Amino acid sequence: MAVTRTSSVPDMVVLSGELWQELLKLVTAQYKVIGPVRRGSEHVFAPVKDPRDIDMAYVTTILPPKKVFHQPFQVLFSFDTEEGTLAEEESGEEKVLWGIHPCDMHAIAILDKVYGIEYPDPYYLRNRENTIIVAKNCTEVGENCFCLSMGTGPALRSGYDLLLTDLGGRYLVEVGTEKGRKLLSGLELVPAPRVVLVEKEKRLSQARQKFKKRMITQGIQELLEENFRHPIWEELMRECLACGSCTMVCPTCFCYNVVDKIDLDLKTGKRQREWDSCMLLEYAQVALGQNFRRDRDARIKQRIYHKLLYYEPQFGTLGCVGCGRCIGACVKRIDITDVVSRLAESVESDR
Repeated sequence: MAVTRTSSVPDMVVLSGELWQELLKLVTAQYKVIGPVRRGSEHVFAPVKDPRDIDMAYVTTILPPKKVFHQPFQVLFSFDTEEGTLAEEESGEEKVLWGIHPCDMHAIAILDKVYGIEYPDPYYLRNRENTIIVAKNCTEVGENCFCLSMGTGPALRSGYDLLLTDLGGRYLVEVGTEKGRKLLSGLELVPAPRVVLVEKEKRLSQARQKFKKRMITQGIQELLEENFRHPIWEELMRECLACGSCTMVCPTCFCYNVVDKIDLDLKTGKRQREWDSCMLLEYAQVALGQNFRRDRDARIKQRIYHKLLYYEPQFGTLGCVGCGRCIGACVKRIDITDVVSRLAESVESDR
């Protein structure tokens, strides 16, 4: 059947072979693209110039894509006392964040609330507004993934500009916004038949059967509230190194520190913010050396309670999206799903 150029981009198309490659070439030629690329045995989100570098088969990345909006190190402004200048660092460049998974999209939606409602953050919001998001449903599952338990995967329902689903050698592409439609506007496309949604759901259903990890979520608030002094926290204190790796790779952690970097000439410098972690000893330290979370068990509880208890009253959602990065990053292999399961089992055995 001959393919004709449509006057408007369909809401749903299937791309394979040449059309898929053409889309990648068009997008990388017109935009700064940040996508999943291989780094040794791992994957990272990094700028992409050659579309062949994009690895759509990735399962997870070392750092979450939140780094695009909330950067690990971000210069807020630079200054020169002699010139009397004060320059804010900013970039209005439009970019495309390619191939992010549903759990990470849910995490970004959480950060939108953190940085966009009560105390709007202009740096985060500028990056967010200038980014087109191409998300990808998960048809494969990593050993540490538990997004199914958190209701954040493997399928994505909203929040994307374009949504991709791997159908095996071809991709179902669903349009979410006009920004996403614009990415497809240079292609000759025909609407996909509705029956393709059956194949999509079949692959997502198969993915749901592959999860090995589960998180107990029913009654989790009551479980944590009633067991703040449980012996498990002391056990974790002896096990945990308090290195902060778990929070550094978490897609919903949003804490940062602001520091001034003065150059050796004492005339120029910059102010920047850097990711911070509640797991670090210095995090809760205030003037005169007082520290509200000096002991490691207090810091471990803060991380877990914040994700699974404190987040919901403040932002209307749990603070964990089940990506499993914290499990993979922990050198002692502390598993948040295991901690909750053991806590629940201990309570049940005491009844």
